[in-house]
Amino acid sequence: MEPDKTRNLAAKVVAIGLISIFGGAGLATGCKASSRGNEEEAPEIEVVDVSNAEAGEAEMMGSWKTAEDQTVTGAQREIFEKAMENLVGAKHEPVAYLASQIVSGTNHCFLAKSTTVRPGATPRYTLVYIYEDLNKNAQLLNIEDLELPGTKGDKTPLGGFTFCEDPAITPALAAVVDKASQSKLGAEYKPVANIGSQVINGTNHVVLCKITATTPGSSGRFALVQIREMVNGECSIAEVTDLDISAVK
Repeated sequence: MEPDKTRNLAAKVVAIGLISIFGGAGLATGCKASSRGNEEEAPEIEVVDVSNAEAGEAEMMGSWKTAEDQTVTGAQREIFEKAMENLVGAKHEPVAYLASQIVSGTNHCFLAKSTTVRPGATPRYTLVYIYEDLNKNAQLLNIEDLELPGTKGDKTPLGGFTFCEDPAITPALAAVVDKASQSKLGAEYKPVANIGSQVINGTNHVVLCKITATTPGSSGRFALVQIREMVNGECSIAEVTDLDISAVK
């Protein structure tokens, strides 16, 4: 590797280790519509996206890897809480662990239920990116809002989708996903979280799913799957929106 490239790579690795989110005024998350309620702005955080690293850099840095199990473990919850402990203005609860990326340390991607701290606030769902350095220190990189069909930020049209209070996948909802995905040959749809719904001539659901091809070696991808459940019991997939997992947007 040429000297200039070596210095640039070293600078990237050092920079991500020195990211600091703590300030007296709080933190702005740098995501779409992420400054809400009492969440205060702070200087933009610079992070390193290494998912498409050049061959010479790939020895130290890797691509995002989809988690085999989305259940949040005790160790992962500890990382999440440590990174979020000084964040004011909103409450964030980890719902699922989605992916990791090896850098100089580890980047983590969580699905979280986020609620602004103000009367009457409704929950929303977010992708929370956290950097864990080699000394087990955890720092928040970014929070990205997930958007429901036909909505923009907090503005929900009459009759539109609303976020679910409880993200748990019930047996009934799992059966709906299974029935709707039977026509999608060559892929398995695993429901991860109940994100939103709309009641109109039945129920439209938005479910975060892990979609895995039935071919050997497939690691799967995450997507928001819109499912139409008719009053007569028929179920079909109306739309699939893949999640772009990257700490840099």
